[in-house]
Amino acid sequence: MIGVVTALALAAAPAPPADLVSEIDGIVQQRFYAPARLKEVGWSASVEAARVAYRKAADEAARHEVLRALMASLKSSHTAYYPREDPSYWALASIFEPFLTKSCPKERAPAFPVTRDDVGAFWKRLDGAWFVAGVYRGGPAEKAGLQLGDRVDAADGKPFGPVASFAGKAGKAVALQVQRARGGPPLKLTVTPRATKPLEEFRQATEDSFQVIERRGRRIAYLRVWSWTGDAVQETVLEAINKASEARVDGFVLDLRDGWGGADPSYLAMFFQGVPVLSQVQPDGGTHSYDRQVRAPAVVLVNGGSRSGKEAFAYGAKKHHLARLVGERTAGGVLFGTPICLSDGALLWLAVMDAKVDGERLEGVGVEPDVPVPFDLRYAAGVDPQLERALDLLAAK
Repeated sequence: MIGVVTALALAAAPAPPADLVSEIDGIVQQRFYAPARLKEVGWSASVEAARVAYRKAADEAARHEVLRALMASLKSSHTAYYPREDPSYWALASIFEPFLTKSCPKERAPAFPVTRDDVGAFWKRLDGAWFVAGVYRGGPAEKAGLQLGDRVDAADGKPFGPVASFAGKAGKAVALQVQRARGGPPLKLTVTPRATKPLEEFRQATEDSFQVIERRGRRIAYLRVWSWTGDAVQETVLEAINKASEARVDGFVLDLRDGWGGADPSYLAMFFQGVPVLSQVQPDGGTHSYDRQVRAPAVVLVNGGSRSGKEAFAYGAKKHHLARLVGERTAGGVLFGTPICLSDGALLWLAVMDAKVDGERLEGVGVEPDVPVPFDLRYAAGVDPQLERALDLLAAK
């Protein structure tokens, strides 16, 4: 996230379901970063429509859709309704765990430390279905054969949800029905979830993503940062850069697509060439260098899921010609947000302050890549044209 803001603690007793719309309205009226924008987007009318739709909703899933649509009507980043069946709820709760332990009434908060049963995949909901938007290297999803672009329809014979389908099943086999090709026959895969702490899972997935890829005689380092929140993740990134330096790579791909933000603009110092290389010289003449600077030509991969602090990083990399941006325009999601515990146990993710980068407002604008490469991940069958283009560019230098 571009900034960390202490979560609002609501002291009221749990509200009955019919009052959730009013509860959200009160919070938005009090905390939303741009009060004038509420009138611009017709917030009052959206609230009244949501009240009617909420009362008429047939079940909990339908009520959740009403609240998601209500928050989406604000047309602002860092602004959403996340019920507990949404994987984003658990990611956000884990990222902000130190704040939520202090700010959330116990009856509204998840159990701490935040854990969930997961298979090592990043999920996107598109067209009402769940697609695999990323597979963590070495995780259960990869071992089971899940690929980028797979649509997962069912788990153990029931409709699939990336939280509910794996909850309470750590260490137990789960049978998945997967659609890999549009209109093709369904695949049957078996995956075994594991208990994870989401923020640590993001850090571990970032560490595990590092590899050196051979492309036309060139050695290219690759690292995917799933969430750049916290010192531990930044240390993981710098250690990966040191591995790349030891491997004497010819290029470096830093993948900032999807996931969560959290990057500090100062992280761009990784491209600064003025830091000297310190080498240990052994008595036998052998040497070992410790170098956490990217000194090879670099590409930063971005897409519409690159948001928040990742966008500020991408903006600086492009502006100062530190790396080439490849992929699609970033999310244009650069506000300061805070999570708020609601009475139904969900999280309200709300923008509470505006943000500028070098005096420029990126909210709703994003960062355009130097090399546009469109990519619809649905039914991609593991093929990643954006990464392939990045590797080709670096191999050609």
